Amino acid sequence: MKKLQLILIVSLLCSCGQIQRVLDGTEKLPQDIKNMSGSLGKTDEALRKKTLADSLVMMETPRNRANLVPPSGMMVPAEAFASALKADEAVLFVKNYLLKLNKQQAADMYPAVDEEAFQHERLADYYMLILVSGFLPDQTVKEIIQNEANQGAYQEIMFAILKMRVDFNSDLMLLRSVLGLDSDSVDSEGNYKVSDADAKLNTTKKIQKAMEYNQKVQDICDLDFADKVMVKVEGFGEQKLDVEKAKKNWQLILKRAESDFAAQSLMRDAKKNEEQAKIAAEQYEKLLAELKQKAQ
Repeated sequence: MKKLQLILIVSLLCSCGQIQRVLDGTEKLPQDIKNMSGSLGKTDEALRKKTLADSLVMMETPRNRANLVPPSGMMVPAEAFASALKADEAVLFVKNYLLKLNKQQAADMYPAVDEEAFQHERLADYYMLILVSGFLPDQTVKEIIQNEANQGAYQEIMFAILKMRVDFNSDLMLLRSVLGLDSDSVDSEGNYKVSDADAKLNTTKKIQKAMEYNQKVQDICDLDFADKVMVKVEGFGEQKLDVEKAKKNWQLILKRAESDFAAQSLMRDAKKNEEQAKIAAEQYEKLLAELKQKAQ
């Protein structure tokens, strides 16, 4: 019995010693984690800067600037670039390129370029700014507004970013991409020219996407200083925000949703097809009610 007790005591002591050694080892873990976190932070920052550098090169690559209506070649790198930007970096980036657009002349270029090539590059730079402003994460835009709206050093740049963000979400994404309309061509009655007859708001997801884009426009139109939002570029003129832009878009989305939507499903099974079509119709009615309220 004593021998058994002795064995149990020794085993317990060994176990306690092993546990203690484990605990002693874990005492270093918080600091090790901190060190690792610091390394990861440096790695993340290096990756972020590499993303910025690589995507800027891609946006400035001639083949990605060849066709600008729409500027589809620059969209992927512009999204990556904008997502990696910090608020203060975004402001300085737009500031520097606007300065370039407003000051640089064809005669200043080296090697020399002809006027047509020069103007094409200027337009490409302008579209790049529109894309970057549009793709900026909502939180980054909020930070820019917080930093600049109250006596900030770069209020005019903030106004420009917000105006170009409206141009991106309204003209490029909502009108051209989702609704298939040419925002640059309007008839005598104020209707946009159709650029893609196949673009329809015939599903609830398409309606939701249209609403998402215009909500970003609405957020800017609702700002206390919305009447000051504008961008000025030499040769392109002074472009001020139409504070009624979002409302006009809601009315257009509502009109198209009412005419385009089809409560149908692609299921082969007739019963499932009927069930899915019913669900789609119910979702559509909710979206329609929301659109009617926003369009007032």
